[in-house]
Amino acid sequence: MSPTENVTIETIAKWLVASRWSLLIVAICLAAGAWLLKGRAEFDNSIEGMFAFDDVRLADYQRLKQIFGGVEIVMVVYDDPELFAEDGVGLKRLTERSKQLSNVKDVIGVLSLAEINEALKKIYALGNLITGQADDHPVLNPNDTLAVQFLDTFKNYTHGEDRRTVAIVCLLAQREAAARPRFQVIDELREISRDWSASQVTGEPVLVEDGFRFLRRDAKLLDRRCLGLMALVILVCFRSLRWFLIPVAIIQLSMWMTLALLGIMGWRLTMVSSMLSAILAVISVATVVHIIVRYRESRVVKGNDRETALIHTLASMMLPVTWTCLTTAAGFLALTIAKVEPIADFGWMMVFGCIFVWLNVFLLIPALALAGDWDTDPQATWGEGWLERILGISSEFIIRHPVKVGVVVLTGLAVLGFGMTRLKVETDFTRNFRQDSQIVRAYSFVEQRLGGAGVLDIVIRAPEKLNSDFLERIDRLQDSLRGLTLPSDSGVPALTHVVSFADADRIVRSKPVLAMLTPEIRFRAMAEVMPGFAAQMRTMNPDRFGQHYFRIMLRTRQQKSAEVQMELIDGIRSTVQRAFPEQGNEKTPESMTTGFFVLLSSLVESVLADQNRTFVAACIFIGIVILVAYRSLLLVIIALLPNILPIIGLLGLLGWLGIRMNMGAAMIAAVSMGLSIDGTIHYLTLYRLNKSHGMSTPESIRRVQFRTGRAVTYSTIALVLGFGSLCFSEFIPTVFFGGLVGLSMLGGLLANLIVLPVLLTLFDRDRQANKRRKHDRTYRTQKPRKSTRRETGS
Repeated sequence: MSPTENVTIETIAKWLVASRWSLLIVAICLAAGAWLLKGRAEFDNSIEGMFAFDDVRLADYQRLKQIFGGVEIVMVVYDDPELFAEDGVGLKRLTERSKQLSNVKDVIGVLSLAEINEALKKIYALGNLITGQADDHPVLNPNDTLAVQFLDTFKNYTHGEDRRTVAIVCLLAQREAAARPRFQVIDELREISRDWSASQVTGEPVLVEDGFRFLRRDAKLLDRRCLGLMALVILVCFRSLRWFLIPVAIIQLSMWMTLALLGIMGWRLTMVSSMLSAILAVISVATVVHIIVRYRESRVVKGNDRETALIHTLASMMLPVTWTCLTTAAGFLALTIAKVEPIADFGWMMVFGCIFVWLNVFLLIPALALAGDWDTDPQATWGEGWLERILGISSEFIIRHPVKVGVVVLTGLAVLGFGMTRLKVETDFTRNFRQDSQIVRAYSFVEQRLGGAGVLDIVIRAPEKLNSDFLERIDRLQDSLRGLTLPSDSGVPALTHVVSFADADRIVRSKPVLAMLTPEIRFRAMAEVMPGFAAQMRTMNPDRFGQHYFRIMLRTRQQKSAEVQMELIDGIRSTVQRAFPEQGNEKTPESMTTGFFVLLSSLVESVLADQNRTFVAACIFIGIVILVAYRSLLLVIIALLPNILPIIGLLGLLGWLGIRMNMGAAMIAAVSMGLSIDGTIHYLTLYRLNKSHGMSTPESIRRVQFRTGRAVTYSTIALVLGFGSLCFSEFIPTVFFGGLVGLSMLGGLLANLIVLPVLLTLFDRDRQANKRRKHDRTYRTQKPRKSTRRETGS
């Protein structure tokens, strides 16, 4: 840093201290405005938002919703050992409960054994196939072939094989047309069924709503825990209430300003951005810890008064704090190139969040550090002597044996890094929640009692009027699907339930009178007796008049490995293509295999798809900032390596341990780079300052290891505890993210205290001193020649 830059920075520091009350008023005004606007930020409860806009799987799912009206299905499941009682007591109870649920606002229809029973009664009446008094519950007649066939068709859909598990399928109005938020409908369904035996409310919208409900609740709870733990580190380490409250104020103001910006820009909080406040807290505390350590040195070691000490601290920390906030922002900026919109939006949120933290550090610290005479100074940290000795011993060993240390580190990382080839993706969405959570209990109940909670749909272009030839092809396709087995899944049937209108039509055709009707008339008759079911089985594309589609509903077990799930989806698609080859055009496919199971199976894959791209972008963006800061390509490489290696080692360790990658791993590379680089920036800034004052490389490393090493250690402890608070989340990806970033921070600390000095020792051997010596030698040899020439010329 040149003398002119030093003077300019010192002048700015003096101005900050002299204008501290004006700056505090500005901060208060910003806080008031941000507090009023922060409530405009909304939460986006959408799984579809976690996919890239051009993802084919998302396009198919949205096309399914568009064609069939976006109706969502919720299943209310309970246990009733009297369901098939001959006196009809269980069926009567089911009828009453179905009516209760059908009266809930935004429930546009229900399907259960009660509705099938009513349909049978109407079918018998239509065909005039019975004489005398009609049977009130024909579905319970074990001797009626029609009833037996219907029960077999809707097995594992409206009732379980155990003949006591009851499912009432509720059709919910599409969200755009709903009269109230979806979670209110789900809560009412739960309240109605609360006293039913072993009742569970499950289905796609329940999974989504409960998942995001957990995240919203977690966000509030984890914010407090994260803030409390990190502030507690400052309170315990430095024993100062004042310096405990300063980072709290910076975090709160930065969070309010970020949320206000979200509301203004129209960005929404999502599954990805639920840890926004926790990460802002981490950045704020890490910055303040470095300022505390430097301020205490100026007060205790140099004996300066409070105002002078703060001026010196701000002057010495202004550039490091600026560069660390910029490199952190650069790490998050890399997320903005992600194709998954919530990740890109989160990247922009954190870029502005880093800027707000930087701004609030200089707005708040001058006034809050000097206000009043109480608790003026941070105290010495417990165990500081031990830490200094450890840092001193480590620096001496590294300086003397850099090659040996480097070989050991590289060998260990090579072994760990090879584990990355063993990484696998977690596709069971229920594993995103703790196993004792309500969501998992509900899904497990459906998995055990109804043969699986994974829902898939096959959509096939149908003729304008149904005909026998088309239904026969559908029958053959469904038989192939029921016989589909997967070698990797022990050869058991891959699908536990396959149903469409073709099944119902085949049953009613067994009655001669109904068999004489055309398939189109039979479908219209079914639409009269079972309107909700018929509307979801075959419909016309609302955007294209005369274009009709036929739907086959499938169910499989949700809790399968990634490999089995992908193999199943591919097997279904191949089966459909063989049955309807004319609808398999890749450019304009008319048939498709989609559904929530397909989305969930590829959700993590979609989120992780951008991991490598964002990681490379983070390295490039951060490298550019470092290049601007230090104007040395060598220092860029030296700075990046200690932060890249821990991430490689951590991901490799996951592979060796067999821990599957979930959504929590989607951002750890870019985020970890952006956070761990802070310690490197502080280290290199002081290192270069020492070198500019004429110190040798070993001397400079000893000094930096002693001074910056302490601050980096304290800030890393705060970071690890802060991210550790995320491990209390109900949402496992949040736990995963907190644990992995915390571990990467520890790896970054070790890298900054071991790998970084090794690299400096090996590749920065007094470059500046050598340049100065070379310059001095050149000057001394050139000066006499110039003098001689002048004398000769004269």
